[in-house]
Amino acid sequence: MHHKLFIIGAGAAGLMAAVVAKDLGIDTAILERNDRIGKKVLMTGDGRCNITNESTATGMDEGVALLRKYHSTQAEFPLGVLEQFGIRQTIDYFFMLGLPLTKLKEGMMYPMSLQAASVLDIFQLALEDREVPVYFNNKVVDVIVSTDHPRFTIVCQTETEERVVYTSEYLFLCAGGSAAPNTGSDGSGYTLAQRLGHSLIEPVPAIVQLRLQYPHMKALSGIKLQGKAHIAVNGEVVRSESGEIHFAEYGLSGPTILQLGREAAYHLAEGDSVTVTVDLMPGRSDEQLVDFLEMHWGIFGHRTVVESFIGILHKKLVPVLLKEAGIDQQPHMLCQDLSWKTKKKFYRLLKHWEFKVIDTNGFANAQTTAGGIDTTELVEGTLESKLVPGLYLAGEVMDVDGDFGGYNLQWAWSSGYVAAKSLAQQVAEGKNQ
Repeated sequence: MHHKLFIIGAGAAGLMAAVVAKDLGIDTAILERNDRIGKKVLMTGDGRCNITNESTATGMDEGVALLRKYHSTQAEFPLGVLEQFGIRQTIDYFFMLGLPLTKLKEGMMYPMSLQAASVLDIFQLALEDREVPVYFNNKVVDVIVSTDHPRFTIVCQTETEERVVYTSEYLFLCAGGSAAPNTGSDGSGYTLAQRLGHSLIEPVPAIVQLRLQYPHMKALSGIKLQGKAHIAVNGEVVRSESGEIHFAEYGLSGPTILQLGREAAYHLAEGDSVTVTVDLMPGRSDEQLVDFLEMHWGIFGHRTVVESFIGILHKKLVPVLLKEAGIDQQPHMLCQDLSWKTKKKFYRLLKHWEFKVIDTNGFANAQTTAGGIDTTELVEGTLESKLVPGLYLAGEVMDVDGDFGGYNLQWAWSSGYVAAKSLAQQVAEGKNQ
């Protein structure tokens, strides 16, 4: 089977690239290892699909503002893509496909139905309207490059172990990273790119939970609160985030913690000491907290310490804090009997509760991958390989990852669009023929 362009992977980047490429006149087909499109997309945004984030859409400065949300060894690399197809273009494009978006908290944009399945249904309709074939249950196991035509020979393995060969003049690698391997995003795209001569920036989990070394995590499990968290490496704070924090038996989760996951993963992989400090009272400075509790305990000195925290802290927090402060054996201690030394322990715990990070929850629970194919080997602004003419990369497979809140899907849409547009321009100019 031959098509001018084959796209490996029917995830977000591959789907966008396929629709755009066909609209620009390129005979396009998709190879997908699963039995349906967009399996990973269904999991995003708690099943609602956080398509993008409007909070950084600031007109002419949108590309620069967006760049702050992305990470890459080549820090400026994403800008050349984001400036071509940013948030406004994404919102308009989905509207054009028949999928109007709605904004929820913190600028996060979702389909109006709040169902990730709607995104896939729209793409399925778009593929059918354009007669773009998707060859399901085809896992690409090898790609052979020739200087003749066809340039690419793509060897696939079907679910019955049968070998099938496809050929094309151009190839898009949109096979994802290593996060959520149960969806097919198992790092195989890296292997294919490396066989074609590309280098790999060692992948680590990103947007991922933290596993802590702390004996009382089970007692804290289930607590959700608004707080602030700081990741420190060898004692030096490298990133801070504010918002919702979740306590679990293994450690910490929630949007605030997920943002810190990539920093922890990278530094743990390098053997550094990593800690996370939680601020349970982010709305008050250290001095304001002391003043508040001194007044509170002064007024209610006749109450027990446990009673004094009613309405201030989550109930499940209090017994653990009493343990940390060393008065858990005195549950009926009155506020008026607290020593200054014990009070200082409470102040420190409420503003600077430090935990040792021993691991993340791994690729199986990560939302994306940090690291990937080295972007110095790609042409900035087109995403074509500098090593293999006619090969383009899009999505998570390259060394670009975004923050929590829709930015990784935005990268998928942006890179898929730009790769397709760039290829169409090259075909029109007669290059790589």
